[in-house]
Amino acid sequence: MRRGCISLGEIKCDECQKPIPYPARYLAVNEKDGVEDEEGDTRRYCLECCLKKGYAHYKEEKGERVLTFF
Repeated sequence: MRRGCISLGEIKCDECQKPIPYPARYLAVNEKDGVEDEEGDTRRYCLECCLKKGYAHYKEEKGERVLTFF
């Protein structure tokens, strides 16, 4: 399960280990062995790592470029 979240400044990315500053967006996703799985452990990814892993992408909506995690 994917959950788009806003950092309170106390979160670190589980992939790159960089702190996610307030009020940056991040993704919390349940993974098991690197694959999305509802019964897996929760991993937190910064925006850059989400884009690299394919969990986030930009799309064109009403003439604007919008970031989506879903």
